[in-house]
Amino acid sequence: MGEAAALASALAWAGTSVGMARLSTRYSGAVLSGLRFLIASPVVIALMLATGGGPELAGAAPRAVGAIALSAAIGYGIGDTTYVRALPRVGLQRMAPTTTALFVASSAIGGVLLLDERAGWALLVGGAGVIAGTYLIVASRVERLPDPAAPRRLGLAATALVLTIVAGCWTTATLLLAGGRGDLGALPVSAIRIPAGGLTIAIGTAIASRGEVVRRLPSGADLWLMVALGLGGTAVGSVLYIYGVTEAGAARAVILNSTSPLMVVPLSMYFLGERPTRLIGAGTALCVLGTLVLMAFG
Repeated sequence: MGEAAALASALAWAGTSVGMARLSTRYSGAVLSGLRFLIASPVVIALMLATGGGPELAGAAPRAVGAIALSAAIGYGIGDTTYVRALPRVGLQRMAPTTTALFVASSAIGGVLLLDERAGWALLVGGAGVIAGTYLIVASRVERLPDPAAPRRLGLAATALVLTIVAGCWTTATLLLAGGRGDLGALPVSAIRIPAGGLTIAIGTAIASRGEVVRRLPSGADLWLMVALGLGGTAVGSVLYIYGVTEAGAARAVILNSTSPLMVVPLSMYFLGERPTRLIGAGTALCVLGTLVLMAFG
């Protein structure tokens, strides 16, 4: 059941990416990111309280709470918002595997340099696979069905910059969380991090737009899709991942969860009309293999 939960969480993330890609052509990336976390927040908090995590959270050190909230502002506020905003101009098939692989590789390197985690051959081999796969994907162009309203795709340099920013924010947030959360468990951390991320994005966006963003929120079918992404993708996906780590172990859960880019390819073909190229297929395979080597043997 643990392995199945980890795979289900990977599917939840892949489905969330596809849903965000569809909505990102009509709404601001910051709006979508903020709503997703705000919708998921009550579910995560309720789960934390139901499992007896309230006293643990109440006794948390202020420094740990601050580190968790800051990691949310960096990882969710900047990283996830940039990811969603860039989706229509980069393409999901280029975005998902490269950001996932770069995130895993840079987190592994950061763990060795900053947290005294051990290095080895897996770091070199896996890192090389990630870099090679990223180059193939970024250098390739996704063939898309004709759509006059589709935004113009970014070039090689701009795409590489976006991918670097997203992966860099996710890595910084992860290392900050790992080094500053103290003894807090996964659910109390999530009960701080997800609401903090949603509030940071929502408040920042409202101030920057002087309240104008409130008049451009999703409505109708788009609103129901947003609710599904918040509940199914963010809340349930996070719970499944935590269950997978608990039952199957961290190594297996992370390895299985990192297969989400492979699930993105058929979903993006069916729902978004993206047609993969051979370079994207080869690059995705290298990224996933490099990630698996890093997580299994690193």
